[in-house]
Amino acid sequence: MLLRGTVKKGFQIASGLNPDPSLKLNNTIALQKPFFEKAAIPHIEKTYNGTINLDISPREFTILSPDHKVTCEWIHGVTETFWLVEVAIVWKNIRYRGYIYYPCPSPVKSHDDTVVEILAEKIPDLGYGDTLVVQMHPRKIMVKENPRSKKG
Repeated sequence: MLLRGTVKKGFQIASGLNPDPSLKLNNTIALQKPFFEKAAIPHIEKTYNGTINLDISPREFTILSPDHKVTCEWIHGVTETFWLVEVAIVWKNIRYRGYIYYPCPSPVKSHDDTVVEILAEKIPDLGYGDTLVVQMHPRKIMVKENPRSKKG
């Protein structure tokens, strides 16, 4: 299954690059990643401490069958379950290994399901506004038209 979308800027909380000093949470991937490593998720240690936000609107996605499931208390008082789906990212004819990253259910999830968050190694020259193609097993996620996006 191929999923195509546009890379968009997020809140930069996952990467710790959000400049707002009043944020209670920042650099969340770096805080969560040791739990993913302990769960022996392949190649997770090579992923960048941030996410690629792939806007697939007006479509939205639902994870049907995650490859990995990790439940952890990654910060005092915040226990979450994370679903990870293995994907291949194609950028400039090069394939990169990655994961759809989905906190569920989450009190701190900041994106609608029209944005797919992806963990991957740092991809050279990938920027906001770029079109990206992600490949995955077709039984792992479902993509459908977002009913809220229809007019009339």
